[in-house]
Amino acid sequence: MGLFDIFKKKKTELTFPENELEKCLMQAASNFSAQKEFYQKLLENQLYILTNENSISGIGNQTLENDVTIQCVIFENGQIPIFTSINRIFDKGIIPKMVPYLSLEGQVLFETLNGVTFILNPYSDFTKELIPEEIENLLNGKIYNKIDELELENKKNQEFNEIFERAGKKQEGLILLGGYHKKELKDSDKLKLEESIKDFKKCLEIVPEHWQSMILMSKALQRLERHKEALEQLEFAFKLELENHIIPMEASLEAMHLKDIDKAIFYSEESLKRSPNDFALLGNHAMNLLVAKKDQEAKAIIDKAIKLQPNDSINKNIEAIINDVISEKRTRPTFEDAIK
Repeated sequence: MGLFDIFKKKKTELTFPENELEKCLMQAASNFSAQKEFYQKLLENQLYILTNENSISGIGNQTLENDVTIQCVIFENGQIPIFTSINRIFDKGIIPKMVPYLSLEGQVLFETLNGVTFILNPYSDFTKELIPEEIENLLNGKIYNKIDELELENKKNQEFNEIFERAGKKQEGLILLGGYHKKELKDSDKLKLEESIKDFKKCLEIVPEHWQSMILMSKALQRLERHKEALEQLEFAFKLELENHIIPMEASLEAMHLKDIDKAIFYSEESLKRSPNDFALLGNHAMNLLVAKKDQEAKAIIDKAIKLQPNDSINKNIEAIINDVISEKRTRPTFEDAIK
């Protein structure tokens, strides 16, 4: 959980907000400038801490300046409840009557009770946990740099999402994930795919290990018959994403386009490691083995595929081809035959 992911919105109280601190707390979940102002006002404003045991689950002894000791309420989970106004103590009627409390400026409170976890307005619609590291960064001023870093990261993510979505829309109807789209491309289609490639490259400049961009870029390169570049992207993605079986399957297809049978078999085997009982992957691997003159291995693999899905027409055709090659009724299929 991120440092600023702990702003929590529930249901708005009629008296909330009743001061500038509460206004900033309400806005802080979605506004970085409001987060800075919230923390500034948290130090400057008066905060309220419960000081008797009428209540909740426990009493803790805490020492203030000048060796003055008070008893403050501590929840069972170790959090100390504090409040941005007196009305927040009585939100939702959880505390039904007046209780003793102490009012302290935020900075004094945090400097005095250091190393503890606070929960701000625990009964209210807007609440926030304040952990020791966060309070330390608030007191030394580092929290504002962290907010700047988070805002920059958020802008970067927004830019990435816009570019990624734009690139995907340019590919609509032009690529087929998990297969090979054979429809002839118009010049306008080629231009869209080229633009999508540029956009996916921008995505990778922002997030270099985004394997999804690599796959979608490879599909555009595949349709443009730039198979060497397509395979390069798939090989990058293969090293990053270790479970998706589509990546090695697509890499195997690109290797076949490049007539690299060793790579084709390597990747079709890898796709099966990731999805051992996928009858389509078994069929692809069987055809690769047949092209590589590994006929008996090809037959064993296609037999397994047929057993898994007896009525699959593609695998039944591959089975017939393998049997005919073994019985010398037909010539061995070429790379071109295998990728038709």
